[in-house]
Amino acid sequence: SRSTWTTLQCVFEGRVDMCSLKSIVVFVAALAALAVWPCSFVGYLNPDGTALHQRADISRQLPAGQTGVCLRGGNTAGAGPAPVGGFVAVFALGAVTCAAVRRGRSAQHGLRTIRRALTEIGSVKLNLQAGKATPAPPVGPALGQFGANIAFFVKEYNAMTADKAGNIVPVIVHVMSDRSFTLELKTPPTAALVHKAVGKEKGSGKAGTEIIGKISIDKLREIAELKLEDLTCSDITRAMKVVHGTCVASGVEVEGYDEWLQSVFKSPESILDRYGPGKANLPAPFNEE
Repeated sequence: SRSTWTTLQCVFEGRVDMCSLKSIVVFVAALAALAVWPCSFVGYLNPDGTALHQRADISRQLPAGQTGVCLRGGNTAGAGPAPVGGFVAVFALGAVTCAAVRRGRSAQHGLRTIRRALTEIGSVKLNLQAGKATPAPPVGPALGQFGANIAFFVKEYNAMTADKAGNIVPVIVHVMSDRSFTLELKTPPTAALVHKAVGKEKGSGKAGTEIIGKISIDKLREIAELKLEDLTCSDITRAMKVVHGTCVASGVEVEGYDEWLQSVFKSPESILDRYGPGKANLPAPFNEE
């Protein structure tokens, strides 16, 4: 039938699962037993029906007055050994089945290897100078623990950040189980952008008491627009407030920040200016009777 032929074709091509292969092995073994068993149980009865012997217990020639009877088969006229061709056929089927089992295991092993290659085994974040990465620490130890190709990472990172020279460009390295990796570039740290804007390498370390430089409100907006994609807020106004907090921690003063803040977030003069006249406009539970 078509289903039988499809199954046999899958066996010879190694595209059948292990459960089906085991079932086929059992089926072939049963066929072999059924093929050998009738040939081994050929008995001979005396005319009175008293003597029954297996083929191995008697000679090839039939004594006079005995009749050959084949259990589990038709009558036989002679008593020869089991056909050699039957044993050869059973052996050939067994060999082919074993080969198919091995091919199936090899195919499944290959599929497991492919699936493992798509598995991420670790990730590491590095803050590096754009276009100036080297195999020296922290790159070497960070990637060496995963067995990634450090020289290839340095070459690829420097090529991707060549147009951002002079900035610190963080990168997240996702290492896969086959030791390949992908790079995810991030925007420069906010503190690094603020320090670069005032021409300093680092902050004052004394927030609120020591001022290392000043920036304009326009420069604050520029930094906020650059960092917006990596911040938790979605509008530029709140992003500017976040960047201003970094400026205060680094000892950088933003000129005109208080006036800008008052123009954007206007404080109501009274509760009526915020909610309007009438008790019904007040929030709960103040609007309840």
